[in-house]
Amino acid sequence: MTVQTAAGPVAFDTEPIWGTWFQSFAAGAHLLDLATGNGQVAGYASGASAACGKAFAITGVDYADVEAAGARMPPDCRLLGGVALEKLPFPAASFDGASSQFGIEYADTRPALQELGRVLKPDGRALMLIHHSDSVITRQTAEQIAAYDAVLGKSGAIRHARRAFTAHLKGLPAAAAEDALRSAVQQAAVRLEPTVAFEPVRYMVGYLDDLARGVASYEPKSALARLEVFEAGNAAWRHRQQSQTRAALDGPGRDAFIQRAAQAGLALTERAELTDAGGQRIGWRAAFLKS
Repeated sequence: MTVQTAAGPVAFDTEPIWGTWFQSFAAGAHLLDLATGNGQVAGYASGASAACGKAFAITGVDYADVEAAGARMPPDCRLLGGVALEKLPFPAASFDGASSQFGIEYADTRPALQELGRVLKPDGRALMLIHHSDSVITRQTAEQIAAYDAVLGKSGAIRHARRAFTAHLKGLPAAAAEDALRSAVQQAAVRLEPTVAFEPVRYMVGYLDDLARGVASYEPKSALARLEVFEAGNAAWRHRQQSQTRAALDGPGRDAFIQRAAQAGLALTERAELTDAGGQRIGWRAAFLKS
């Protein structure tokens, strides 16, 4: 995980947090990582197992397809895709511990916490790192969305590019579409600002500028296919950014989360703000005990 600074991206390493916590479990513990993604935290659990000489059984779940990530995991880790946190496919009281690194808050937290309470054993523990609405991560995410919208939100560059390559594919006049593409890219480039918030959209504009400068040099069918992938990728990126800002919890949101956890039989044992070495707020840290 990285935080953008004026000097470039700075990594925020959560492994020490997870390593210490996982090592506190007894040998043979069954551990569950929620919204595991690429299995990073599950991997930390495996590393903690090796470091303390205790064997753990580690399961990571995610709604997304995690088959590729699962193939790279250590033997003591298994990753399951297509799993909604609101409906975990495990018997009651299956796990001694559960982790979530910026994951559970993306779910419908009321049923997700009920499911977590169901699958944890009595005295089972959970540790969660949760997005904070006023963290540096959330602020930078919101700034990146605003930068994208300011530069490409109303731009017709992709539409004009598609028209130009379609004209070339069909052997039709393409000069007007090419001129419109170059104009749209130039207008987008003028809106770029020299701040880190504009770095993602700067790359996108650069890609479109490359197309605009040499439409005739690209094979039309291939260029159209690449444009489709580019546009889908942009939409997916923006959706992820928006999802993060929506999932982030402010103070009342955190309190509501804790209350929902209590209703699921999860008693709060720790609550703190998570900060980096420079004192920047990164997120919420919350720990729970299954009663």
